[in-house]
Amino acid sequence: MLLRALNGWWRRAAKKLALCCLLFIALPRCEAQNLVPNPSFEVTDTCPYSYGFNVGDRPLFWNRWDQSPEYFNACAGDLGGIDSLVDVPWNGFTWQYAHDGDAYVGMALYLDDDFHELVGAPLLQDLVVGQTYYVSYWVNLATEGNYWWTRWACNNQGILFTMDEHIWSGNTGSGPEFSPRNYAQVNHPSIITDTADWTLVSGSFVADSAYRYIVLGNFFDDAHTDTVHLNAQPSWGAYYLYDAICVSPTQGECPMATGLPESIDGSILVNITGGGQWLQLDGAATGSKTWVYDAGGRLMAQFAFSGSSTQPIGNWPPGVYVLQVQGGDGTVWHKKFVVMR
Repeated sequence: MLLRALNGWWRRAAKKLALCCLLFIALPRCEAQNLVPNPSFEVTDTCPYSYGFNVGDRPLFWNRWDQSPEYFNACAGDLGGIDSLVDVPWNGFTWQYAHDGDAYVGMALYLDDDFHELVGAPLLQDLVVGQTYYVSYWVNLATEGNYWWTRWACNNQGILFTMDEHIWSGNTGSGPEFSPRNYAQVNHPSIITDTADWTLVSGSFVADSAYRYIVLGNFFDDAHTDTVHLNAQPSWGAYYLYDAICVSPTQGECPMATGLPESIDGSILVNITGGGQWLQLDGAATGSKTWVYDAGGRLMAQFAFSGSSTQPIGNWPPGVYVLQVQGGDGTVWHKKFVVMR
């Protein structure tokens, strides 16, 4: 009995070791550099058989955090019935091959009345306060599927890190919902309209909390989301695909749009001058764009600058503000600053 039990223990240990390697299938080696579990959504309990990210019908470790996103996998082509809605490359929302492997997730990032779909997962390690993290992911605009036609495009394809979990257990339209933050640690403020190719979004940030969870989606309300309708045909929203998610404290581990990313602390200087009357920014590259939000997510200023810019803030109340800068190459940085009187 003891020998049999030991043999069972070794088999379970071997399975866990194999799963560890599978979790990093998108990486060239089996090392815990990418903190995202199942980053390309390849590992699953069962092949997806329905839409809506239901229990037993989603990638391992990932859950729906709001509403009803979808999980797509090429293995669905071997099933019958509803498989065409969640197959790769041809499915209910689009015709698109995965950027990495055979699977991806999709979700509505814009719909009337702040309807946003989100997916989330626990990180393999909690983030370390004060540590710089490099983040990258690939997105693609889904349109002209075999069942749903989504002909809107929007901005704010992003990634948010949180302390608490928010698994959506209700049906579409039931709560509690994950309320918009009007903020994300890494975010694409420009509208992505490319339906043919995958777009790389990347950035870096300094962790201000020991975040435990990663969430994919649009975390801005309708008032802070820009949209464009691609044609005159009817459509119910903007739907995007995500693939190959990477989060690492090691520079160069995640693919970056600019090759070697820079921390905003080393490239852009933020100063409050004139007794709290002016916001002084220095060091931005040509073509950079800037957004400033207050602690409640309200947009306070939006402007473009190169090299140096001074903005009046004399009428802003004292408090914490978030500066978001998008470089001319598409890389996005964030930095917090405090206005005092």
